[in-house]
Amino acid sequence: MAKRNRPPSSGYQVADIVAQQARIKQAFPGFAWTWKAGLATWTGELQPTENSGRYLIRITYRVGAIPKVIVLSPKLKAGCPHLYGDGSLCLYWPKEWHWTRSAVIAETILPWAANWLYFYELWLDTDEWLGPSSHAQVPKDPDKVDAA
Repeated sequence: MAKRNRPPSSGYQVADIVAQQARIKQAFPGFAWTWKAGLATWTGELQPTENSGRYLIRITYRVGAIPKVIVLSPKLKAGCPHLYGDGSLCLYWPKEWHWTRSAVIAETILPWAANWLYFYELWLDTDEWLGPSSHAQVPKDPDKVDAA
């Protein structure tokens, strides 16, 4: 029997991934998910406003790490602000809020990604980032922000 779409088999990881998947499925039923080698991946579309286009995004999450969101399509404009060096979205300032295993992707990361896309569209129109920002420059690696 194939183990497709089942979370990794170590204790707390199973509970965490299953809980995250259940909450995402409930709030964002159009998102598909897979897992491989302890890495959960969700892919689906977000539409920040009724007048916006749809953005295909991918969320990757390994228990104990920070979830990362990448816009797959349409391609983001070159020079876009609030992106990490790996192309993932800067959704919050880790010096002010820390990801924990008890945080729910469907209640934090996904709504923040939709919000980020809204401000991205405003940036395309105004060439100014009008969204919240408590920092002047985004570091290249979101996993090393606290060391900066």
